[in-house]
Amino acid sequence: MELLSKPPDNAKSYQFLPADEAAANQDDLILWPPLVIIHNTVTGKGKDGRMEGLGNKAMDNRIRDLGFAGGKSKSLYGRDGHLGITIIKFSGDQLGLKEAVRLAEHFEKENHGRKAWGRVQPITLGKDDEKNPNLVKVERNGEQKRILYGYLGTAVDLYKVDFETKKKVSIESLREYKHPSRF
Repeated sequence: MELLSKPPDNAKSYQFLPADEAAANQDDLILWPPLVIIHNTVTGKGKDGRMEGLGNKAMDNRIRDLGFAGGKSKSLYGRDGHLGITIIKFSGDQLGLKEAVRLAEHFEKENHGRKAWGRVQPITLGKDDEKNPNLVKVERNGEQKRILYGYLGTAVDLYKVDFETKKKVSIESLREYKHPSRF
């Protein structure tokens, strides 16, 4: 096996892509099996001072109430407790991909997708969240409910997932998986 002594001529061709095409290529590289990353799942601080959040069953129920099935929730935790991030893992087949994309599109249509999260993401998460109308809405009965933000997990999101998930995912082209001959 011969090693290349110099990079191929096209090694830097990606640098010359128009911004919109580069962004599209970035969105094409999804985590596989597909998953949707959901933010703003913190529910507050516990008595011990650690952050608490929606548990896996509560999140599964919330997603099911939105009309989505087939995904399995996994809350992410750090040293200080719940990170306010939950991933919804889908099966690594055409049906799982279809549901993951549908869920991500649901958040996007509600203006609660990746870009919207980037705009409203508080600098200090957990501080005065309940007063922020972009993070919490008050129901008719006076109950406060977290506004969820979600999007399809891509290669740039790899740092957001836990170690266990990192070990189990690969990076695949969404365009290739949407092509029916893939299965």
